[in-house]
Amino acid sequence: AAAGADYIKIGLMFDGIEEAEMLIHSVTRAVKETYPEKMVVIAAYSDWERLETISPYDMAPLAAKAGADISMVDTGIKDGKSTFEFMDETRLVEFTKLNQKLGIKTALAGSLKFEDIEILKRINPDIIGVRGMVCGGDRRAMVQEELVLKAVSMVH
Repeated sequence: AAAGADYIKIGLMFDGIEEAEMLIHSVTRAVKETYPEKMVVIAAYSDWERLETISPYDMAPLAAKAGADISMVDTGIKDGKSTFEFMDETRLVEFTKLNQKLGIKTALAGSLKFEDIEILKRINPDIIGVRGMVCGGDRRAMVQEELVLKAVSMVH
């Protein structure tokens, strides 16, 4: 936050509700006490079962209780597999509705592709992560302006 970031994201790459609750609370409190305008994003992983980490469904209430701003699903293992390979549309709608009920925003990411945008529009998260999509499929490549414009036009 001190470096100028508007969003501070932490990923829960471990299992255990109590440990997650402590970390989420500590990070959220530290950020909000010093930088109340900054957005705290708590991420769990669509592939939590293969990672043996906390599920997004268990994380979301903890994030809301701590006063975080955004509950996020991403992929933990960056092997090109999409969030949709681990959580289908129904499960992602459930996650989004859970967050709405808890009063927290939803972010979805994880090797999302242009072909996923119509499904994402039905799921209706507040934020979608598109790094790989706008870097031509290689998350380590440069962002391509024309792909950003394509994504924006498809979302709206």
